[in-house]
Amino acid sequence: MNIEGIIGHERQIAILGAIAASGTIPQTMVFSGVSGIGKKIIAKRFLGSFFCKEANPPCLKCGTCAQVSAGTHPDLIELAGDESSRISIGSQAKREDGSVRWLIDRLSRKSVSGRMGVIIDGAEGISTAGQNALLKTIEEPQHGAHIIIITSNRNLLLPTIMSRCTEIKFLPLPPSSVEKILGAPCADFIPLISGGSPETAIMLSDGENSRGVLQVCCGISASVRNRSPLIIDINPLTRKIGADKLLGVMINIYREILISRLGGGVIPGALNEADIPDEDDLKKIIKILLAVKRGLSNNQNVKYSLKALVYSIESIGRTGVPSLR
Repeated sequence: MNIEGIIGHERQIAILGAIAASGTIPQTMVFSGVSGIGKKIIAKRFLGSFFCKEANPPCLKCGTCAQVSAGTHPDLIELAGDESSRISIGSQAKREDGSVRWLIDRLSRKSVSGRMGVIIDGAEGISTAGQNALLKTIEEPQHGAHIIIITSNRNLLLPTIMSRCTEIKFLPLPPSSVEKILGAPCADFIPLISGGSPETAIMLSDGENSRGVLQVCCGISASVRNRSPLIIDINPLTRKIGADKLLGVMINIYREILISRLGGGVIPGALNEADIPDEDDLKKIIKILLAVKRGLSNNQNVKYSLKALVYSIESIGRTGVPSLR
């Protein structure tokens, strides 16, 4: 597999190379790992190698590779979430484009080249009913079809689906690789708080976004330091970058501060304003943010959940946080 331009994930790429060389490629695979670290790029490159006829496929130069890159190849099918990261099941009658039932119908048709590649990006956004509808297709895809399921939260995929797939776990990239992918100078703290995700780092490279996240953290830190009510408005920021991404970056910020404290290192300048002298309070904030992040799957309100948990910070012990319900 041609890996030109791909940075990192050497072990995962080596595994895919060995799978391809063996000639026994699993028909269904899961690429799991945090969002924005390159899973889809590698999936597309791997499946693209099935269609390219040049040496060291995909060559990235021929007409077939151009179709794959543009998303117009007739036998490479991509399914992804909407603006809310949801993939609908679709109706039995209409089988709307971009739905699970549309994909099932598409996979029942004959391929042009004799092979078919499928990428389901953000599969955790498919409901339980949708995943169950997809199960038979995953168990018995048509001959020559290979499906790669991409997820940033494998725990939201049904065990019956996971048990039928070969999983390749992708790890967050080190800050040096994130910085290399960015290719342009950025604030020194951005690769550290990106969680190993170039996509997140690019988002944070927008000064308005990084300042917004830091302001939210500063508000939480001030509230905890002073044991005062939490007064923040995170709604504009969550609408812009998403609640999950916001909470993930905030967790990384406090984790970086805590690691610097425990290791006797220097806290990056921009993160100093969010520092809290008490290490136990830092740990409690991380617990709070993790609890709120888990609560997103239950449609809990981020703003009010944060306020409630920060208010009850004194009652947070070593075993966890108060229930949000």
